[in-house]
Amino acid sequence: MKFAEVTGQQGLKSRLLAAIAEGRISHAQLFLGPEGSGALPLALAYAQYICCENPGNEDSCGSCASCVKAAKLIHPDISFTYPVVSKEKVNNPKSVDFIANWRTAVLDHPYLNYQDWMDHLEVENKQGLINIHEAHHIIHRLSLKSVEGTYRVILMWYPEKMNTEAANCLLKILEEPSEKTVFLLVAENTEQIPLTILSRTQLVKVNRLSDEDVYRGLMQLPDAASGNVKNIARRAEGNYRLALQLLETEDPDADLAGDFLEWMRACLRLNVPKLQELSEQLATIGRERQKSFFEYALSIVRECLLMNYGDEKLIRIEGSEKDSFRKLAPFIHAGNSEEFITALDEAHYHVERNANFKILFMDLSFNIFNLLNRK
Repeated sequence: MKFAEVTGQQGLKSRLLAAIAEGRISHAQLFLGPEGSGALPLALAYAQYICCENPGNEDSCGSCASCVKAAKLIHPDISFTYPVVSKEKVNNPKSVDFIANWRTAVLDHPYLNYQDWMDHLEVENKQGLINIHEAHHIIHRLSLKSVEGTYRVILMWYPEKMNTEAANCLLKILEEPSEKTVFLLVAENTEQIPLTILSRTQLVKVNRLSDEDVYRGLMQLPDAASGNVKNIARRAEGNYRLALQLLETEDPDADLAGDFLEWMRACLRLNVPKLQELSEQLATIGRERQKSFFEYALSIVRECLLMNYGDEKLIRIEGSEKDSFRKLAPFIHAGNSEEFITALDEAHYHVERNANFKILFMDLSFNIFNLLNRK
């Protein structure tokens, strides 16, 4: 992957390239960023760049033998470590046992998260781990010479899932690796990474994407023209993975704002026939779109609170949508907003678990009637 293929993060890309140009390539770096920020794509681009035979000032060449192999995740000097599980015929599992799955998953969706990876492996109720067998395999690989004479890169995805035994085994090699060996750790949460590992890495902070970066990234995709891309970019709140999911699953003709306003009006007046009509209508749109509806509702609660108490510059909805919700805003306030958010979160949770939507929706509507009418 080239840096140009990574959505947004222009400032960070420039800083990484400048450090490389100055010869400041730390032997252990932690790419830390929230879901959908692009920490994994950045680490992939970084690995490809330092192994490139003809790197430019702003990116790898993309055409040399090294780049071609790196782009396909088959470069012999770039190894991958990620959480794995025990499966039939796979005892003492290591990342290499699942490398074909990994290549398919990452090439299809480089912004994937841990659950996406577990779903790709088709495992249920199992916890993926980076275990002691993986640690031994890393040490063995690094005892061998570089195949192409460039850097040897160990890219570890989700070190949060590394158990204590594996972490202790890797401490020495993380602190004193052999020459031209680079560890790139990609994580979302430092609290789950052993302090002994954290203290041996240099932090590369990957910030959440701006709405504009998400919008520009989506507009480069062939499906973008059919969707409300600007709305999706705003609702994704800097999470490019979520934005891609919304673009894929959302009906481009759906009027989320209109449906939500109609629902709020029916709740406010406790118009039961209208609520029943809406429950019938929304029950037919499928689980992913039902989840999108509640995610949109949660985003509007934030907007209404900002209209009441915040800075107008922070409000992210525009035009007629903003005007419509300004009338709703007085009914969502400090006295009910927390319960409002909890109710919507719980509804989203139950939709994910295949609850009966009509019963769920009607029960939620009666709850919201009480909240909207609370002074």
